[in-house]
Amino acid sequence: MNLSIENASRTQFRLHIIIGILVLITFILAIARLANKGTPSSRSNTWGIAVCVKSAVFLVYQVLTEHHGRFERWASAKANMVLNIIDTVFWLALFIITIMGTANACSGSSCPLGGVLATLAIILWFDMVYSGLAGFLSFICIRIWRYVRVHGPLPGFAKVGA
Repeated sequence: MNLSIENASRTQFRLHIIIGILVLITFILAIARLANKGTPSSRSNTWGIAVCVKSAVFLVYQVLTEHHGRFERWASAKANMVLNIIDTVFWLALFIITIMGTANACSGSSCPLGGVLATLAIILWFDMVYSGLAGFLSFICIRIWRYVRVHGPLPGFAKVGA
């Protein structure tokens, strides 16, 4: 994968697609886990839905402001960077809360769903050594923000302001 600043737009769009698919899968599994008869309706089970909705809203903002001319006036490289960093913290929290909730109370198919949900959350989380998808997207956004501050708009990007 070419990580040069000229290819940041293409790499970022591909990551948005992959993260969008993973967020959708996580959302479906969180609802399936909550709809399971043996699963108690606790915070650890509803937190997954909230994190998925939050991530979807962040993702829609980023994709629309970067790839749709009508919304380009609200584009901000700094806002994208902050949103992606916040997103990584919430995915880590989802991972921890899901593990704690699955360890305390699970029955039937709720246990494997909790494990899959925790696995998807950790994939979307940022780790310094093993860079997850959301963390990689944060890294790209930080690079774009630094470039835009110094040189102005990126080639191939809509006017993303600092």
